Amino acid sequence: MKNVKNLLKYNKIDAMLPIYVNDVGNCTEIITTESAFINTTTIDTCIKNLADFYNISLYHNRLNYGSELGITNKVPIVVNDELIYIYINVREPLFSHDAAYGYIDVNTIKDIYEKNKTAAILMKSEREIQTRQSLSSLKRMMLYARIAKDIYKERNYK
Repeated sequence: MKNVKNLLKYNKIDAMLPIYVNDVGNCTEIITTESAFINTTTIDTCIKNLADFYNISLYHNRLNYGSELGITNKVPIVVNDELIYIYINVREPLFSHDAAYGYIDVNTIKDIYEKNKTAAILMKSEREIQTRQSLSSLKRMMLYARIAKDIYKERNYK
């Protein structure tokens, strides 16, 4: 396996998806425009590392944007007005406290559509991600991201 620290460029991450690897456990598939690779840390660790890289507090992000959007869970992670991650349900949890949600940058989404009675995402890189959530739920998450982007701009570009 390649050294992940050399491969990981936080400003190039299009999506982070939980994946289970035999003999390793819960890992994270990191998707960029050019490639995809497996990071042996959990999705929670990856998103915390991303937040640390950008100097943002996930707690305050959820608190501030959640109160503005009127939601408490699955609040979009707003890094800046060009980088907003939404939660996507991508797999059946294998056990209690197993990560089933991944994150995708809304700006990398080319199209969303229904496939096999759930939503599918076509990324600008032509990669397809099959979700476990409904199309309406995914559209709602994208709407929250657009509103969060407007809130960010309002707060930072006065």
